Amino acid sequence: MAFFYDVQSLMQRYLTKLVRNPTLLGTNIVTPLLFLFLFSQLLQKLSVFPGVSGSYLEYLAPGIVILNAMTGATLSGVSVVNDLNSGFLSKLMLTQVSRPAILLGRMLTDVLVVIMQSVITIVVAVAMGVTIASGLPGVLVILVTVAFFELALSGIFLVIGMRTRKTETISAIGGVVFFPLIFVSSAMFPSSFFPSWAQTISKYNPVSYASDVTRGLVQGGLSWGNLATGYVVIGAIAVVTIAATLYEFRKVIS
Repeated sequence: MAFFYDVQSLMQRYLTKLVRNPTLLGTNIVTPLLFLFLFSQLLQKLSVFPGVSGSYLEYLAPGIVILNAMTGATLSGVSVVNDLNSGFLSKLMLTQVSRPAILLGRMLTDVLVVIMQSVITIVVAVAMGVTIASGLPGVLVILVTVAFFELALSGIFLVIGMRTRKTETISAIGGVVFFPLIFVSSAMFPSSFFPSWAQTISKYNPVSYASDVTRGLVQGGLSWGNLATGYVVIGAIAVVTIAATLYEFRKVIS
């Protein structure tokens, strides 16, 4: 029971800290909505492009939900750097708080925030005219997929944060890595839109696998095989990144 109380207390602390920073909270919510609105309006003609079934808005919305997971992963690293540099983590080490609860509380908070962002994105997308073919069960699976993908990616930036203790490094690496990943994938545009070399990258891009799962749930036609493939890819990433996070976290607390 003490372990779960520690996790709950830390999550409450992280969420309170986020709420008290309205600029950061508002930016996290508004940014994906800006992408959704601007891209869907400026690129409406992509609706007639091969690979886009229905409106481009219906194609784009599932990719924007995955974008939430990617930005959330970056913020995980920033948060752990702030805790290290402010001395908060050092103070926790002087208490009887469960060590695993420290890391789990951080990661679960980020997952919860990404789920809330995704719910808002889905609600706005539906208000703009998107119909989710799989209904409410599909929405729940979308949220699970986004949470799983964010958890897998967050390990990368938690490790970077614990190693470098610099938010600038996390922001720089996030920009260099994530923008090519999101744009050279099926998240924003159909792969048939790309030159051949980019199609090859998109085919093996983990963002494409995650986007195809959410898109299949929105537009219909998702097979069990595609769902399993997407989760295997995300799971493989999660195993590597979480293992690296645990290893680095043990070094930090020791």
